Amino acid sequence: MTHTRFNEKLFKTYNKFCKDHKKDILKETTYYNYLGDASAFLNKVIVTNIASIRTKKEFKAMLAENHALVMLSLKATAHSKTSDSWRKLRRALTIMYKAAGKSKYGDEIRAIDNPAPVSERSHNTKKSRRLVKVTDDVMRVIVKDRIEHKDQDSLDLIVLGKSLGIRPSEAEHLEVLSAFEDEEITVKIKGSKKTLIGEKQKFKARGLDRILTVSYNKSLHDALTRSKGLDELRIKAAQMRIHRASRKMFNNTVKHFCLYSLRYTFGSNLKRQLYETEGGRIIAAAIMGHKNTSSISSYGHFRSGNVSANIPSVDEETISKVKDDIGERFGKTRGENFDIGQAIRNRDYNKDPGMSL
Repeated sequence: MTHTRFNEKLFKTYNKFCKDHKKDILKETTYYNYLGDASAFLNKVIVTNIASIRTKKEFKAMLAENHALVMLSLKATAHSKTSDSWRKLRRALTIMYKAAGKSKYGDEIRAIDNPAPVSERSHNTKKSRRLVKVTDDVMRVIVKDRIEHKDQDSLDLIVLGKSLGIRPSEAEHLEVLSAFEDEEITVKIKGSKKTLIGEKQKFKARGLDRILTVSYNKSLHDALTRSKGLDELRIKAAQMRIHRASRKMFNNTVKHFCLYSLRYTFGSNLKRQLYETEGGRIIAAAIMGHKNTSSISSYGHFRSGNVSANIPSVDEETISKVKDDIGERFGKTRGENFDIGQAIRNRDYNKDPGMSL
């Protein structure tokens, strides 16, 4: 099912596309969402309304006539979009051209590099409205409210996020490997940051499964036990309830608490405790379920981390799967400790990564 209206008859079916373009591995919903996004973009930049086109032949002719305009328009959006949203639009247009039988044009779109310097790209995303540092006071207010509303799912997700730093969607597939009272709990987390290509070819996965071990906590143990009954709908419903509650209780603030706020705070604590140790950024990435050490740059900040926070340990197999792209970018050996923030300010890196601590 698609989220944006467009004429599906102008494009290849999902099965036909997969057969013709085996290297472009993507889920069916993603495929049709891309076609919808690309169609919406075309309607903004060309004179002809796609809804008026009835045949594939007409559509191909229109694409050929307006291809240069589409490429210029894509480049023109670079300053108004975030790096991720611009990249997503480029991908959508690439898929659309291929789905319309214009693979050559699709390859030309894919080859375009973002023309806007990282510092000049938009950063006004929904993520910026998330609270990225959860204080004890905020936590007490949120927990008290959820207790009063007898919202057990939200309370459990808060405990899991605070203790394990998981993505909310990962709460659905947690497996307790061992739990020794007054000692420790070992949990297997199935990473949710995976595309279809990552599921089929593990070396191309964006996220990692990992095994974390934390000090025993009864609240955590109980939350893990109850998490077996969670599913996607219950998790999203809890997220919405927390979102509404936060906006109601903190109506004078710009940024609001959400379950991802706990992951940001968790990332800050990891940076504070691990980034000054040899191999620390690799361990931090493994704990967060990141395939690359650069990914954690989006989560939290070294200065706001808690040096006394109880952070988990992670299994060696997961650590071995992490790529130290930060070290590679700065010409360091795997895990070598250095001041990343200062190196960025000095522009010592080989390519502009747009990273921050």
